[in-house]
Amino acid sequence: MASMRDAMKRLEIIYTECAPEAIEEKNTDASLDEFSRIRKKLHADVKSVRQALKERQDVMRGGCTTTESAEASYKIRVMIKTLKEQTARMQEIVDKEGRKKRPKDPALVAEHKEILELCKQHVDECENLEKRRQADGYAADRIELFSGGGNNTNGGDGVSGAGHGDNDDHNDPFTHSDLPDIDVEEDLKAIKNRNKDINQDLENIGVGVAKLKEIALDMGQELENQNQNLDNLDHKVEGALDHVDNINITMKKTLDGVMKGDKFMVNCILLCVVLALVAFISTQFMH
Repeated sequence: MASMRDAMKRLEIIYTECAPEAIEEKNTDASLDEFSRIRKKLHADVKSVRQALKERQDVMRGGCTTTESAEASYKIRVMIKTLKEQTARMQEIVDKEGRKKRPKDPALVAEHKEILELCKQHVDECENLEKRRQADGYAADRIELFSGGGNNTNGGDGVSGAGHGDNDDHNDPFTHSDLPDIDVEEDLKAIKNRNKDINQDLENIGVGVAKLKEIALDMGQELENQNQNLDNLDHKVEGALDHVDNINITMKKTLDGVMKGDKFMVNCILLCVVLALVAFISTQFMH
């Protein structure tokens, strides 16, 4: 039964073969000469070998079994063998170009020789990392055997101190090399694609910012409308209060007038009573 890692690798292979980018890359490769195609392929394969070495390192630190370690090492050795076959074919092409008495482009022939030498150095570096792992692994096994099976503080990683204490890729012997890249154009293309993705993200962010600005403007306009409505309401309330004040003043004047009439009527009644008393008293004295 295939492991999840193998299944993921197969899916990655299917995607890289069927994706539009892969089809475009195949069309681009069709326009290259054999040396350039091998160089481009070798550039990608060297990165794959380095990544495989790092993955094996991480797995062994986690305490993998001997079977898993042997399987990973075998796959890496097969990949390195493929690299050697590619450099051998590049050597044949360079030798064939060198045998020509009058090459069409002597500068290109010299460039191919330099590229071939660089490719061999990368392959040798990968092979040395693999051999270094094996030698250190055997030494770690002997130390563990003679120490009575004690714990291995390095976790059998094979490369002393590699990747410990500093997560910077520039300090990782598996993913970083002091040698120049085999195919700078490929790296520039990858950088260009990353820049393209970044520009697309920035464009999407710009669209989002524009929408947020539009929403903010709409909110500002809505707030302005609400403030205008509140001002209108304040004016109406002030008018209603003025009207109430006028009504109160009118009612007060009316009540004041009514009170004056009542006083006049009371005074008249009192006057009539006084006159009636005076008349009564007068009649009594006359009899």
